[in-house]
Amino acid sequence: MPLSIMKNEQELKKIFGENIKARRERLGLTQERLAEKAFVSNNTISDIESGDKFARSKTLVNLAKALDTDVYELMKPQNVSPDKAADIIAQYTEKIRMAVGEIERTYIADSSQE
Repeated sequence: MPLSIMKNEQELKKIFGENIKARRERLGLTQERLAEKAFVSNNTISDIESGDKFARSKTLVNLAKALDTDVYELMKPQNVSPDKAADIIAQYTEKIRMAVGEIERTYIADSSQE
């Protein structure tokens, strides 16, 4: 799917949700078990997988850890050439950088309170 076809954030939510579900099923996890491992509610997993909701930055990292993968793999469109996937991801690079910065600030703040 070329960048020009990528309509908006809803498409990213859809790709992310499909990847979460596929990875979860590949690992033999139920939505409930993934929710436990990622420290979120069952409804959150359901909403993410259906494309209704996008994960907050900390949840994004927790989901990647729970699914034994990295965030990029969860956001990467499947069944497209690497060049097209790179174009699509490039569209969201700044948002991803901002999310990573937020995660880093959160972890630094959390660790300084211990």
